[in-house]
Amino acid sequence: MQLAARILVGLALCLALGGHEGPQPAAAAAAENGKMVQPGRLVLAGRRLSCGSTATLIRDFEGFAVSSTIIMLNMEALKELPRRVQWLIYYHECGHIRYGPSETAADCYAVRRARKEGWLDPQTLDDICAVFAVSGHGPVHADPEARCNQLRQCFGKKGGVTASGAN
Repeated sequence: MQLAARILVGLALCLALGGHEGPQPAAAAAAENGKMVQPGRLVLAGRRLSCGSTATLIRDFEGFAVSSTIIMLNMEALKELPRRVQWLIYYHECGHIRYGPSETAADCYAVRRARKEGWLDPQTLDDICAVFAVSGHGPVHADPEARCNQLRQCFGKKGGVTASGAN
């Protein structure tokens, strides 16, 4: 319950900060539970997303996850988030597929891919960080302020990503 309340507060904060995107419909998420989505076929919050030859498993579990071969998404957890946050989460998980367990490398990959696609700018990144600040960070990710500072550094840097972070 506490996580849901924090996500709703984050959504309200993001909308107040200029995010025009509302939550996604619950019906689609419920209907897809347990579904394997083939590479290049995932449509998340109105955008087709892909992670090379990696499939995505839609399932009901706590949070989001990645193995060495598949991305798992909890659509119920995503549905209340603004669409650009959903996309960044997907690309973060894709970053783990590409660069391994490093949270920094996964975040940098997500930010750079979003920037390259043209939908991430400094204001959108600030909006995403506002959602992270409210929803918390869990045991794996850095605290929201530190994480967002890293996201901003990745946004500003040119070059690739390594398993230990940004080049």
